Amino acid sequence: MMALQNKVAIITGATGGLGTVVTKHLYSEGCKLVLQYQSDKKLSQIPQEILDDTSNVITVQADVTQEDQVAHIFNSAIEKFSDVAILCNAVGGYMDTKPFTDLTLDEWNEMMDRNLTACFLTCREAIRRMKDKNYGRIINISAKPGIYPEAERGAYGVAKSGVAFLSRILGSEYKKSGITINAIAPSIIKTPANELWGNPEDMKNWVTPEQLADTIVFLCSDVAKSVNGAVIEVYGGV
Repeated sequence: MMALQNKVAIITGATGGLGTVVTKHLYSEGCKLVLQYQSDKKLSQIPQEILDDTSNVITVQADVTQEDQVAHIFNSAIEKFSDVAILCNAVGGYMDTKPFTDLTLDEWNEMMDRNLTACFLTCREAIRRMKDKNYGRIINISAKPGIYPEAERGAYGVAKSGVAFLSRILGSEYKKSGITINAIAPSIIKTPANELWGNPEDMKNWVTPEQLADTIVFLCSDVAKSVNGAVIEVYGGV
């Protein structure tokens, strides 16, 4: 029996470098999947065998920074599967280093929206659906600069710090509900996009999406039911 057999999992950012691997892992564990994506052209990143399993998998095109579209994701999950047990927030945004005084308001707002606002909206919707069932698993993705401040990463670092702190607050607020809310804070993730600028020697120390997906599966499992409000630092050799 697979550990998460028939659990309904919403994965945001399912077509991203991390999200695609999380999708494969949760599917292999027996989850029914609701895959959020924003761009049609990226759907090809999901294995076709998963997309073809329409009895157990649906895709939902939505912008997770918009309140009504986040509600649509969850409504789609309930309509198809009548339940939501897991939320994995693999969606997020990143920007290159930039001096604080050179940051534009648009850049600041984009980092807050794509990281913290998206996390707020999806967590809020998930908890609303889970709290009466006394069960749920929510996993958010923070980042090393959100735990240990780094120069010239003001907007990104503050947004990811907010994700970590929000996860801790929610873990405390809902600790008696049967819902666990945790965050993972990786260093540099060895995704195809990041490999374009990294050098081979440094990449040996990066965290792989597979390692992060294994951690997510653990947090979803009954073995981790007492892990709540934690921010798990997964830095590899960085």
